[in-house]
Amino acid sequence: MARLSSLLYFSITVLIFLHGSTAQQFPNECQLDQLNALEPSHVLKAEAGRIEVWDHHAPQLRCSGVSFVRYIIESQGLYLPSFLNTAKLSFVAKGQGLMGRVVPGCAETFQDSSVFQPGSGSPFGEGQGQGQGFRDMHQKVEHIRSGDTIATHPGVAQWFYNNGNQPLVIVAVMDLASHQNQLDRNPRPFYLAGKNPQGQSWLHGRGQQPQNNILNGFSPEVLAQAFKIDVRTAQQLQNQQDNRGNIVRVQGPFGVIRPPLKSQRPQETEANGLEETICSARCTDNLDDPSNADVYKPQLGYISILNSYDLPILRVLRLSALRGSIRQNAMVLPQWNANANAVLYVTDGEAQIQVVNDNGDRVFDGQVSQGQLLSIPQGFSVVKRATSDQFRWIEFKTNANAQINTLAGRTSVMRGLPLEVIANGYQISLEEARRVKFNTIETTLTHSSGPASYGRPRKADA
Repeated sequence: MARLSSLLYFSITVLIFLHGSTAQQFPNECQLDQLNALEPSHVLKAEAGRIEVWDHHAPQLRCSGVSFVRYIIESQGLYLPSFLNTAKLSFVAKGQGLMGRVVPGCAETFQDSSVFQPGSGSPFGEGQGQGQGFRDMHQKVEHIRSGDTIATHPGVAQWFYNNGNQPLVIVAVMDLASHQNQLDRNPRPFYLAGKNPQGQSWLHGRGQQPQNNILNGFSPEVLAQAFKIDVRTAQQLQNQQDNRGNIVRVQGPFGVIRPPLKSQRPQETEANGLEETICSARCTDNLDDPSNADVYKPQLGYISILNSYDLPILRVLRLSALRGSIRQNAMVLPQWNANANAVLYVTDGEAQIQVVNDNGDRVFDGQVSQGQLLSIPQGFSVVKRATSDQFRWIEFKTNANAQINTLAGRTSVMRGLPLEVIANGYQISLEEARRVKFNTIETTLTHSSGPASYGRPRKADA
């Protein structure tokens, strides 16, 4: 009995210590009196593009527990393979290209087998040297295009190549607060190739120290023994004299094994019989097709939602996304995320947005435009109204199945309340309560109408 009491006392002490240290590390992170539309704080220039990083120490991003990055890859630019300590959800904002992922322990299912010699036990034909037999074999390569949303596990190496004529722009959110991140709340890209001369200046203590690839940390002799190569080649793998950055320009054809584009593929009439595993799990879905939208009104716009029901891999990553596109003067009815933080990135156009916190204060009331980021913490109510011909955005959410509650409309919280509760709560008549409850018949999108003072600063209380 005494032993059980001691164990219970020890457990409670540990819990108190952990709770105290967590509170000390992140005190009142979400006590936000003001939100701001954020721009990138760091720009890492490379030979064939740049990487723009938002300051994840900004209060509103720290509250959401995420970091945000934008990759701009020029034509024939190759973003070199890297992996992260966090789950990542990416969105192709512009352009087209190729993407490859290397999932640990999975086989190379893409093979150039035109000259394969079976039974040789080698990727090259028996008795043949390199350059004969198999040209290559590697893990899956996918075509990506504007509107694609891509889910990536922590520790999975990923690369992108721009095979189009315009820049390939990819934005991504990293879930720093995820249970899968066993390090601190900092985004840490681990590069397998290349060298970042500007370093990870967003990490305290790193300053302008160059960021080398992880092979650079091993001695050339160890690499030579591990890869069965000569020391000179091992030194090349370390990229010590390479200052091209992490997006390099490919010289000549980019000859990876790739499938045909969807429009060129034969119709699939039945399942291929392969069991879906982590190696074959689908990780990409497109959100730019209005015919697949969850909410669609021709005169107003559409909203598409991607969650774990659509893309099961998100169940593990605990992330989801929402794509919105609305016309001028269309409004997304006031709503809040019941079980997730959200970060909103503007891909096109402009909008007037208001956000209200738990204290009933308007913590954001302003215009957002292309390339800006706005974080919306869990429970904070938000309303959006397009002020340009078209306003388009992507929202990343920190829950695999984020739930939205609306304040007004056919499926709103007001519709669920009895008229007597509304009338007594707001000190209005039953007739006024009836109008509050039933006047808006839409569920999500509506035409914006009402006082001309919408969006103006509030007058100070007398």
